[in-house]
Amino acid sequence: MFKILKPLPSSNGPVTRCYNLELVIKELAPDGVKRPVWTVNKQYPAPIIQANYGDRLLINVTNKLGEPSTIHWHGIFQTGTNFYDGVPGVTQCPIPNLQNFLYNFTVNQYGTFWYHSHFAGQLADGLKGPLIIHNPKDPYLKEYDFEYVLTLSDWYHMTSVDIHPILLSPNYKGNDPIPNSGEISGIGQFNCSTASRDSCNPNNGIATYTVKKGKKYRFRIINISAATHFIFSIDEHPLTIIEVDGHLIKPPVTLNTIPIHTAQRYSIILNANKSIKNYYIRAKQTICTPINNQTINYNSSVNYENVMGILKYEDANVKAPASKPYPFNASEECRDVNPNILKPYDIKPPQCVTHNIRIMVSFGKLATTGSIAFIDNSSFVANANYPTNRRIINGINTHTFPQYENTYTYDRYSINAIYCNDAAVDLYITANTSNSHPFHMHGHSFFVVYNGENQTGLELPDPSKFNLVNPAFRDTVTVLGNSTTVIRYRLDNPGVWLMHCHMHWHLIKGMALQLIELPSKIKNMTVPEDVFAFCAS
Repeated sequence: MFKILKPLPSSNGPVTRCYNLELVIKELAPDGVKRPVWTVNKQYPAPIIQANYGDRLLINVTNKLGEPSTIHWHGIFQTGTNFYDGVPGVTQCPIPNLQNFLYNFTVNQYGTFWYHSHFAGQLADGLKGPLIIHNPKDPYLKEYDFEYVLTLSDWYHMTSVDIHPILLSPNYKGNDPIPNSGEISGIGQFNCSTASRDSCNPNNGIATYTVKKGKKYRFRIINISAATHFIFSIDEHPLTIIEVDGHLIKPPVTLNTIPIHTAQRYSIILNANKSIKNYYIRAKQTICTPINNQTINYNSSVNYENVMGILKYEDANVKAPASKPYPFNASEECRDVNPNILKPYDIKPPQCVTHNIRIMVSFGKLATTGSIAFIDNSSFVANANYPTNRRIINGINTHTFPQYENTYTYDRYSINAIYCNDAAVDLYITANTSNSHPFHMHGHSFFVVYNGENQTGLELPDPSKFNLVNPAFRDTVTVLGNSTTVIRYRLDNPGVWLMHCHMHWHLIKGMALQLIELPSKIKNMTVPEDVFAFCAS
């Protein structure tokens, strides 16, 4: 059973909170099958980090993985502290084995976030956990009595160290690896009759959340998967959304099922007003890339789709639930909740657009490689030993950066010399692929002003169809296959910000770009001496 998340004391205002994270590989069996797991403090998922709005976080990371690492604080804007964003080759050099690195930043935002490694495949191997920023003045506090954190994840019995060489091989003819199982809050149930390993526990348990009849509960739901989209529901209990990716919405939206792609978060309020018994929590995995019989983990006999947990009412018997599921809606697969119904609580989109950027996402194959990903015909590779932000601070002209680093530079002035105090960028993301992609932007949340279909090639969406009044405001959006999504964000956070598909198997193939925002201000940043201590240059 999982514990209620207790609020932090806040009477004395913002404080400094210190955490120590030790990265270590440990043999665990999250779904019943033992394998090496990349952990934080020997825990998977990693322990919950909590703070209040305005707090300063000092997080000391000690690396004992036997390989380099970094930690990214997903959804945290890092305003003024771009160098603590945790991206190797973009904002810092990797932390070597047996070394430590101090992340030091202030959280002037609140909501549901998470943290994870941004090095190689460590996220897929388990190095990830929740980050919760409370607001003692949250307007929805009076709408619920207690809160829980619930994570969703896919799970693979092969480590990424084993998967990557196969996936990137010129001879590989499959698609994205299929997960062996899925997990709710780090607990899954693999069918041991199909296990190829000697050690498989058929009684691995099931994630259970206890509620009391008559009470209301906030569930902070985080998809921490390597690549998997879920459709989430709790039998016979409607789910009222109040927060999306760290931002409150108004009015709340009540749904029976919630589609949620990797890296996305929702806070929902559940009213425990049903009969006292047990109910299934369901997370249906939807695989958003084509599958063929040469795909890693291809096994049509394995049912990896239905990931289960239990909502247990106090005083209910111990019998397995006999609850009734909500009907499955195929139209929710590999998609987001309609962005036009997720209206931000207290923020409006800027109206002065100084930059329009269009990127084209595609897959391809070079003579010496397997399938790789492209942004505008260029596959992303970072310079791990000389991060982009450091080069800018050192005075190197951004226009001299190699094409494969996929940099897009913009200041407050566009080529048309438009200037305004509330400047914004419209970024058009066209997926020239058959499958969808959950794109995440570091350093910003953005307004999803258009999320249409069938807009490939040179065709651009009609701006008259943009929602410029109350579009969804979030940091991760699903770009549908063969379509264009348009996001708008304020030009107000100097730094080098990675933007990428959050499906790990696409990121490792190069589906990423760097947004160099306000470079004239990046040059003047004051950076602590230890930030670049591990850099060779």
